[in-house]
Order: sequence, then C-alpha cells, then structure tokens
Amino acid sequence: MNAKILEKAQNVINQRKFQAENQALNNKIEALENEDFKIIFNKYMDSMLSDAKNGKDEIKKTKELKIKVDEKLKELNLYPIEPVYNCPKCNDSGRINGAYCDCLKKELNKILISESGFSKLEDFDKTTFDIFDNPDFMKALYKKMKEWCYSNFDKNIILLGGETGVGKTHLMMCMANELIKQNKVVTLTTSFAMNQDFLKSYSTRNVEEQDYLLDKYLDAEILFIDDLGTELRNPNVTTKYLYLLLNERKINKRPTIITTNLRLEDINDYYDERVASRIVDKQSSICVFIEGKDLRLKK
Repeated sequence: MNAKILEKAQNVINQRKFQAENQALNNKIEALENEDFKIIFNKYMDSMLSDAKNGKDEIKKTKELKIKVDEKLKELNLYPIEPVYNCPKCNDSGRINGAYCDCLKKELNKILISESGFSKLEDFDKTTFDIFDNPDFMKALYKKMKEWCYSNFDKNIILLGGETGVGKTHLMMCMANELIKQNKVVTLTTSFAMNQDFLKSYSTRNVEEQDYLLDKYLDAEILFIDDLGTELRNPNVTTKYLYLLLNERKINKRPTIITTNLRLEDINDYYDERVASRIVDKQSSICVFIEGKDLRLKK
C-alpha cells in the first residue's frame, strides 16, 4: 500500500480514536466535580479492585454500583466516561494483530476512489440488460464476473475488451463495488493517468517520488485499469513499465482488471510480445471481447 495514502486513511481513524477518548475523558473530569457522582464512582472502583484481588468478575455489589454510576452519568448528561469507539473490532486503531481492520480498508477505498477520478461505482444487482444488443451474453458475463469477485483469484488478470460504449467500464465498476463490499482494497485508475505516472517516475531522479508514483499500482490489493491503449504511449517507457507492472503483480498473485478497445491480436502489435503474454495467458487470465453498439449513442 502506498505510504502516503495509507497515512491519510490512518489519520482519519486516529482522529476518531482521539475524539472518542477525549470525549470520554472530558465527561469523566466534569462528572467527578459532582460530589454525589464522585462518592458512587469511588465505591464502584473500590468494589472492582476488591473483585480483582479475589479473582472474581463484577460480583453482585459491583454490578449494582455500575448501574448507579451509569444512571448518575445519564442524569448529568455526561455519559459515557469510557470511550465509545466507532469500530469496536479494533478500538479505532485501524489494526487487528498487525493486519488492516475493515474500518481502515473502508477509508483506504474512499481515498483511492476519490483520487481515481471516477465519480461513482455501479452495482451488479441494479444493472438492467435490455439496453444491450446481446442481453443473454451480458447477463452470463456479469454473472461470471460477479462469481470471480468471490473466487480465490487463480485467474488474476481479467481483460474486458470491446468498442467504445459497450459497457466495459460499467462492468468494471460493478466488480470494484462488489469487492469493496468484501472489504477488499481496490485501486482504480485510467490507463492515461497511470501512464502519466510512468513518465513522471521515469524522468525524476528522486527515489522517494519514484516509489510513490509506482507503488500504488504495484502494491494495490486489486488494481483496475480503464481504457488500456488510449494513453499517450511512449514506447521506451509505457511498454517497459506496463510489462514490469503486470509481471510483478502476476508473480505476487495480485488481481488486475483491464478494459480496452484493443482486440487480443492488437495488443502484441501495440505494446510487445512480453506484455501480450502476461495479459493473454490461458492459465491465469480471463479475456472477453464484448460486441455491440455504443450504448451512449443509443441512449
């Protein structure tokens, strides 16, 4: 995961943690200024310590005192005095045993989608097929792609080909949305934007900037690339970096979903044989070409 994007997401989680703990602390300080509450609270704490020494867990007396503490706090409108975290799984730390918590993944996806330039995601269940020239084919394809979203990703490259406006990007957005529902971290980009980063990385001598520009594609849990072949291609940069990206992701079994106007036979000519071999691989790829007319013109 790109360090700067991860830092942004972690800062959101950290702010939630601070707010929960700060609110609880302020409530507690103010509540203890009330003498009646202070007496009840001190009795409750003494009872808890006694339980701990005796190896017991909130015996009847302690539970009764806890009820009185909570009642008094509500009466004072200062409940709670213990942090109520937004995510009870990780207590707003963003991590569980070192792994990303689902709450952190959600924030990562928000940032990644926001920075991708795509305005919204789509939904498999809200897709209608009567607008397509080939509704039966599209229903079967959507079903297959939804099933893939719940697979083990042995097929780790998906190529969705077809002319402009046949629904490739819509299907890609449905897949991204379905994966996000499973708390997968999804990176969306256009081929143009990605190639711009390739060119910037190639031209800069700053190693940190090179890493920043490339790591978000190399390390993405699941990467979506829209409109491959429409970028302003530099043969000495685009083809080289694209091959390195696809090869690295394939080795590490990180799924990559690509849409393109290019036909399979054109990919070899447009890039080179190495790029084509990474994309068109029967063992680890699914390649589909969607026939049909431009849906935007039909609308």
